[in-house]
This record gives sequence, C-alpha cells and structure tokens, in this order.
Amino acid sequence: MLCFDVISQENVTTLGIQFKPMVPSKFFGTGAQSASSEALTVINDPEFGMNLGMVVRRGLTKNWSFETGITFIQRNYKLSFYHPLLNEVTNMNYRFIGYEIPLQGMIYVRLGEQLYMNASAGCSIDMYPTNVESFADDRRDTLRFDFFQNTFRQNWIQFSVLANYGFEWRSKKDGYFYLGASFHRPFSEIATTVAQLQINTDPTTVSYQLNGSYLTFDFRYFFHEDPERKKKVRKAS
Repeated sequence: MLCFDVISQENVTTLGIQFKPMVPSKFFGTGAQSASSEALTVINDPEFGMNLGMVVRRGLTKNWSFETGITFIQRNYKLSFYHPLLNEVTNMNYRFIGYEIPLQGMIYVRLGEQLYMNASAGCSIDMYPTNVESFADDRRDTLRFDFFQNTFRQNWIQFSVLANYGFEWRSKKDGYFYLGASFHRPFSEIATTVAQLQINTDPTTVSYQLNGSYLTFDFRYFFHEDPERKKKVRKAS
C-alpha cells in the first residue's frame, strides 16, 4: 500500500517550479540566421536563454496527467555586423522577453519503484509584451559607424507546439524530481528584426524573421501532495 501512495498521481494536484536553460541547435532549427544587403551582412546567433516559472500538474489516472502554469522566457541573441569598411566584426547583444502558458498532456511509463519515464505534448499560449530596440556607435579615422537593431513582435499573443521527454523520481516525503528536455516551435515567426549600419550619413538596412524555436534542458521540482479523497454521500433513510 505504501508503494502505491509513493508512485501514484491519480487525483493529485501538485505545484512545481521549473528552470529550463535554452540551448542553440542548428539541427533543431534553433541556430543562427543571416541576412545581407549591398555590402552589409548580419548574422543573428541565439545564445543561452532561460525559461523560468511554475507548473501545475493534475493527475487524471495512474498513467496520465495534465499540466499547465505560467513561465517567463528570455531569448538572448548576439547580432554581428560584417562590412568591408569595418576593420573587425562588430557585435551587439539584445534580448526578447515573453511569457508562456503551456497546455499539455503527459503519459508515464514506470521503470522502477520510484522512477518514471515521461513523454508529453501539447500547445503553448505565448505572449510578447513589448518590442525591443538597441544601438551602438563607433568612430574610426574619419568614419562614424552607428549600429541599430529594432525587433518588432508579430502579434501580442501567438501559439506554439510543445514536445517533452524526461525522467522523474518520486518520493512520498521529498516530492518529485524531474530531468528532461523540451522542444518549443511557434506556428509562425515571432518577430521581425531590422538591423541598420549607418556610415557617416549613409545607412544600409537589412531585416529577417525570428523563428522563435528553441530547445531546452528541463529541471523541475514538484512539492508532494496527498491524493484527494472522494467524499461519500450518505442517503437519508
């Protein structure tokens, strides 16, 4: 009976916290993007970002659960400018902030008394509160270089597809510990970035679409909760 209490999630609502560092991957379509115009070339490199927030899990059966919550996400980028008049590559860092509400179903496969393998899929409601802009300047000999980037969100609310795979160790006393990986892919581009290099008074502008896809390593902890007991209704005699 003790073993059942430890591993079962049926009729259990648990609150968890998660930290998901984002990992650039060209194989999964989350690598660098480039754009060119005249003599100017820019390369946009995703850097390590983060996804941080809370998760609410509701156990539907012994093998199925539903998850939702809200998370803060920060995408970090390095924008590199290439031009013949630049003696070296000039880099500009910027970030794009958003919030996500995941809605996904999760299935479990038991590997041991307390160890489970999990797989989940679903969608996410993504929200982007603001546009982003940044600039820098440099002077070399008689030339003045001004660098600009403006990132404009496509929509305030967008939708994405989610997929997740991982392992979970459950303890009746200490809660649930989860380690896995996730892939997040928006249904459309999340923003348009306009990059500009102005040499003295002569500007050159390029633009590209941010696809917004990302891969993460997932670290989660769920607080232990006891199963909800169904109350029996007594009929009056």
